[in-house]
Amino acid sequence: MTTQNLVQRKMQITLNSAAPAADRQGNPQWELRCADPFSMRPEYETKYWIPAVEGEQPPPPAVYWCILTQGAMKVSKDPARPYDGSRDWMWRWRIAQRADFHCPDAPEPPQTQNIAQPTPMASVGAVNGSTPSPSFDVTRNSIERQTVFKGAVEAIVATDLVDQTPEVILGRIASIAGVPPEYAGDLWTILQNIGSEAPAPAENVEVEEFDDEPLPWG
Repeated sequence: MTTQNLVQRKMQITLNSAAPAADRQGNPQWELRCADPFSMRPEYETKYWIPAVEGEQPPPPAVYWCILTQGAMKVSKDPARPYDGSRDWMWRWRIAQRADFHCPDAPEPPQTQNIAQPTPMASVGAVNGSTPSPSFDVTRNSIERQTVFKGAVEAIVATDLVDQTPEVILGRIASIAGVPPEYAGDLWTILQNIGSEAPAPAENVEVEEFDDEPLPWG
């Protein structure tokens, strides 16, 4: 097990709204709904909590400098692609103390990062005691990759995908590429990122899953 180092980021946070809340001990807080600073989609929100001072007004919507402290690493929804912690969006973040909110003069934290080695997945045979599956077929994997890429190239030349609904787009992708409908989403992700520096992982554009209740203050 790797010991997690303290990682912080000084960032500009766009506050959309603030509402009264309380921590598990009943202490007053402000629940801040903010544009997710680690997402490429500004419409996606995340929540932070800061202690509230009795009688004060909620912070108005604006852009604030904040210090974010890294928490636990999120769990990938795809077991075949576990997170390694190499990207900030793979982690949960919080505003650890009131002084870390609206702090334009705060010094810049060291730019460190936690990297976790993904745990190798055991084969089905290794788990249930049966005979393990054959070794990885390099030739078959290469053919499958070429097939997917060919489908992506054929689909990208289609001119009727512009300004269509997601359902229509995925249906046309499956039809043009000749793949089952369940693979159309993967091909569409490839098409959207052709020419980009690196494909944007699907998890990076999902709505942040809010905790059921605010994190306790240390």
